[in-house]
Amino acid sequence: MQHDIEALLDAKIELRKVAARGHSWDLFISAYNDSKRVQTVFPQVPAARRSWWVIPEYGYGPADLANLEDPVVLARGSEAQVVKGGLAGSRFDPTTDKRLCIDITGLMRPHILFLMAYLQDIGVKQFDLLYTEPAQYSRRAETRFSTGEDVRVVSVEGFVGAHDPDTSGDLLVIGIGYDHHLISHAIQAKENARVVELHSFPSLSADMYHESILRLDRVSSERSRVGDEVQYSSANDPFVVAASLASAVRVAETRRRVTNTYFSPLATKPQAVGFGLHYLKRMRGTATSIIYPLHPSYDKETSTGVGRSWIYPIHF
Repeated sequence: MQHDIEALLDAKIELRKVAARGHSWDLFISAYNDSKRVQTVFPQVPAARRSWWVIPEYGYGPADLANLEDPVVLARGSEAQVVKGGLAGSRFDPTTDKRLCIDITGLMRPHILFLMAYLQDIGVKQFDLLYTEPAQYSRRAETRFSTGEDVRVVSVEGFVGAHDPDTSGDLLVIGIGYDHHLISHAIQAKENARVVELHSFPSLSADMYHESILRLDRVSSERSRVGDEVQYSSANDPFVVAASLASAVRVAETRRRVTNTYFSPLATKPQAVGFGLHYLKRMRGTATSIIYPLHPSYDKETSTGVGRSWIYPIHF
């Protein structure tokens, strides 16, 4: 299975190159928010049908959606309820929508992860994910993506492992991003686990790695548990992330016995895809779970400018 992942390391491709080849999708889905990198890409993607998902975390009201054509407005619920409701509202039919593309730029990470697991479970063998990089985050090192202080650390549906009652060798692998308070919550939720940091390096831009380190330094209450085991991986290539994550776990296992393993992808959306790929291809049925600190609401716009748009072909 490791060779399967390594064979995909160069599978990402820029959207402009896909469009230049005359490729078109049967259905294109995107989660609506105020970001230019979401709104400008939506009409440019060649597709027979396009569908906006309005997810509850952004808090849009009817007046905010007046200019959208037939949006799928989703009620608050679990990631399974949101994703299944969205696919139903978009009239997704796996027998006819053979070429499916989902823009993950505006989706929440648990939505992205469950979407991947659900499509695999219903027999969808191939689909494409799209992600558009920001030119810069709006407040640079001070950017905060989630709002409010109500945080619950939960296991992501579809990524719950066979728990080992022996927790003495628990391992937590965290994708290091900007939301330092979410990192704190994830670490506190697994207080007995040793922590491995997976940093986004190379990052989306030269300064973003340094900005994330500045934010990580604010995890003051848990500093004694972070920093000793550090690995690095790409910020925009989930296939490289999947391979790097597998390597990080192997290295951790050589240093000390591992009982339960927990992944928490808190950096870029492509990193979350990489975590999901590794799990779905290699970790289902093991004592491995993906956990995520859930917030009830998120900022509608956290970036400035529009960077490159990448297509990630997913094959199961």
